[in-house]
Amino acid sequence: MKKIFEKVVTITLGVISLFFVIMMLVTAFGGLELSDFDNSIVRALLICLAVIFAVLTGLAVFAAFQDNEKLSSVVLFKNKESATKATVAVVKRTAKRVVKEIPEAKLTKVQIVADDNGNVRLKVDVKLATDATMEVVTKVRALLIDTFANVFGIEFASIDFRIVKSKNSYLPSAAAVDQRVEELKATVEVNKPEEVAEAAEAEAAEAPAEIAEDTIGIIPSGGDAEVDEASGSDAPVANSANAAEEPVAEAEEVETSEEEAAEAAEEAVEETVAEEAEAPETEAAEETAVDADEEDK
Repeated sequence: MKKIFEKVVTITLGVISLFFVIMMLVTAFGGLELSDFDNSIVRALLICLAVIFAVLTGLAVFAAFQDNEKLSSVVLFKNKESATKATVAVVKRTAKRVVKEIPEAKLTKVQIVADDNGNVRLKVDVKLATDATMEVVTKVRALLIDTFANVFGIEFASIDFRIVKSKNSYLPSAAAVDQRVEELKATVEVNKPEEVAEAAEAEAAEAPAEIAEDTIGIIPSGGDAEVDEASGSDAPVANSANAAEEPVAEAEEVETSEEEAAEAAEEAVEETVAEEAEAPETEAAEETAVDADEEDK
C-alpha cells in the first residue's frame, strides 16, 4: 500500500512539475505573454495546480520519513491455493477480550504495522490503574502472545506498548527521600580545581588563629585591677582611640621604672662585690701593722 501511494504521488508531482516547466519556457521564449494569463479560468487552474503540488510534496516527504506501514489485515496461514487473513478489527477485539481479565489494564488502540523487512509488529495503547507498571504490562504481553499463538497461530515480531494513562498512588516516604538525597550528594563532584580547594581549606584553617590574635589585648603590668577598671568603664566607643593611648603611656612608664630598678640593683651588687674585695686587703694591712708594732717593742 505504501509503495503504491508513493508511486501515485511521484507520478503526479512529475506531471505537474513538467507542466509548470513547459509553461515557463514557452513564456520565456515569447510563445505566451502576460495578457494571456489575464483570465479567471487560467488563474484558477494555476492556483489549483499549485495547491495540489504543495499538498503532494508534503505527503511525499511524510511518506519518505515513515518507516512503518499500517496494515489492514495480517496473514494467518497460506498455501499454494489460498491464504487466510485476519483484519485489524478481529485482532483488536481478541486483544481487548483477553486483557479484560486484568482489571488494572485496559486497551484503547491496537495497530498492526510492518517495517521494510516485512516483520509484522503489534502496537498497543494501554491505560493502567496500578503502581506496578512492569508487572502488569508483562502480564498483558504474556496473555497476548499465548492467545494469538493458540487462536490464530501467529507470532508477532514484537509487541510494543504505549501507556496513554496511568492512575498511580505511590508516594515516597520522607526517610527514603532523605536517604536518596544523601546518596546523590555523595556522588556530586564539585567543579573546582584542586589547588583552589586546598587554598580555601588553608584559609579556613588560618582564619580562627588570626581572629584569636586580633582579640588579644595589651594587659598592663598593674594587674587585674587595671583590667577590671578598663572593662567597667562606661566610656563611649568613639573615644576608644584616646582610651587606648593611656594604657600605652602607663606601660611605657612602668617599663622605664623597671629599667631604673634593674640599674639600681646592678649598682648595689657591684658595690657589695667591691666591699667584699676590699675587706680582706684591710684585714691584711691591719695584721701587718700589728706585727710591725710587736717587732718594734
